Amino acid sequence: MSESTPTPLEAQAALTEANTQAVQVHRVDHQLGWIVLGIAAIYLAVGALMSTLPDPRRGGPVIGSAILAVMVVGLVGLVVVFLRIRAYSRTGILLYFAGVGTFSLWNGIVVGVSIATRWLASTQPSYHFGISVVVAVIPLFVAAWLIWRR
Repeated sequence: MSESTPTPLEAQAALTEANTQAVQVHRVDHQLGWIVLGIAAIYLAVGALMSTLPDPRRGGPVIGSAILAVMVVGLVGLVVVFLRIRAYSRTGILLYFAGVGTFSLWNGIVVGVSIATRWLASTQPSYHFGISVVVAVIPLFVAAWLIWRR
């Protein structure tokens, strides 16, 4: 069972193929960054819609339909992009899930503190909701930056 060493031409072809695969995986990691930004965009769009309400407790049928449309269109778009991904690096997917997990935790903290301090009380203006949303998406922007930086 002796294996012969590859010829210089075969070795060069193998290195070229490996570099091609590495570039494709790196490109897919950039798509993970776009997915993270898509999640942030959906969250910000819903926050913007909620911030325009005179009374967040009484949204009405138009705002409810608008929020539903933003959510459905955004999620379908993200699923389409996600399904197109064939391969990704361990670091890329780790950064993606760490970013989304950190966002979930940070969002819970932001909402909890906002309610505890009465920042999101019913007597407060609706733009407070939008400000809380902007603060809550910070981990998603950091995750996208980290993914693209690699």
